[in-house]
Amino acid sequence: MNKQALQSIASLLIRRVFKWVILCVVCISSLQAWLNYRAIEENFEMTVNDVAHAHLPLLSVAIWDIEAQTIQKQISLMLKNPSIAYVSIKASTGQQFTGGNINHLSGGQHMVFDIPAPADARMSIGKVEFVVDKTVLRKELLRSFVIVIIEVVVLSVFIFVAVVAILRQDLERPMRELADFVKNLQANQLSSKLELRRKPGNGYNEIDLVVDGFHTMQDSLQKHIANQDALVAERTSQLEAAMKSLKQLSITDSLTACYNRLLFNERMPAEIQRAARYQRHLSLVFCDIDFFKKVNDEYGHAIGDHVLLAFAQSLAKELRVDVDWVVRYGGEEFILVLPETNLHAAWEVAERIRQQVAQHLYIRMQDGNILRVTASFGVAELQVTDTMESLVQRADEWLYFAKSHGRNQVQPIVDSTT
Repeated sequence: MNKQALQSIASLLIRRVFKWVILCVVCISSLQAWLNYRAIEENFEMTVNDVAHAHLPLLSVAIWDIEAQTIQKQISLMLKNPSIAYVSIKASTGQQFTGGNINHLSGGQHMVFDIPAPADARMSIGKVEFVVDKTVLRKELLRSFVIVIIEVVVLSVFIFVAVVAILRQDLERPMRELADFVKNLQANQLSSKLELRRKPGNGYNEIDLVVDGFHTMQDSLQKHIANQDALVAERTSQLEAAMKSLKQLSITDSLTACYNRLLFNERMPAEIQRAARYQRHLSLVFCDIDFFKKVNDEYGHAIGDHVLLAFAQSLAKELRVDVDWVVRYGGEEFILVLPETNLHAAWEVAERIRQQVAQHLYIRMQDGNILRVTASFGVAELQVTDTMESLVQRADEWLYFAKSHGRNQVQPIVDSTT
């Protein structure tokens, strides 16, 4: 880069162009501020709409299944958005769930969305109301105004250069050459160097600074383009890994590493449809650890968690890889999903697990006592008229029958000859 002393042209002409620059700055900044205001306001409402539509499917399932804890969890997640100050959910059954700062009810903007039913989007099962915190919008507008001021300052510099080029005849031709070069520059010509025809004796001024800056920009672009493909591939790989990890966390129980109830509700209808379409067997085994509440009450939740983990491992040992799957349905309840398995085969699987647990699942306490664990099982096979709910209910009823008739057994008892 040329190291000659800079001879500022703007300093000679600033008194002449000052009033025109001020007029341009006021007009452009006013227009930019108005456009930014409209864009920020539209983006603000779009953000709230996106939050609503992202949570509506989960709220629909939670309200349909009457899961108050899940509904409150969804409200907490929605309130993490700084634009939302208060959330109110009213189910069609009369239940109401709220969260957030109630002080914003009178001064905030209210937005209401219908919650569709899981099975029929045309039917509404409730409404969710957001109270939007306008202070967030005002802060964003203030920040935008500051940015506009900064942009206007930068723009004023350009106006100075343009006006000076018009006022000084000896700058007209180099500026036109520069404009023509930029206008005609193609993506495959970025390496072409900008060369201006200058009159001798003009010294080193702003035009030379622009030329040197453009050369620097061209060099930077060439380096950036050379590394862009590798950078995109790396970021894409990182994003895919992060998404895969998040997906796995969302469908897995953190304690037992079994699938959770959310995954069961998503995947089970497809299993039922597949079995019905190809006329294949499908069975469920509903499992429950006997007297688990007593374990928690007498020995503490740490021992209870240890029992849950050991029980889940016992279940996994009897599963076929990539065929059967196990779900922690809630608390100490687990469900085994056994595709391609009839009632008798499912009963045998449950019986093997029951014996394994009864004989080998025990915990030696610090005082030397041994805590032995047993479990009860209810088995059900998919019938032609079954839905997911009816299949689970039948397995649950057989589990209840097993627990009410002595526990540590598998019901119904299946004749080995059938």
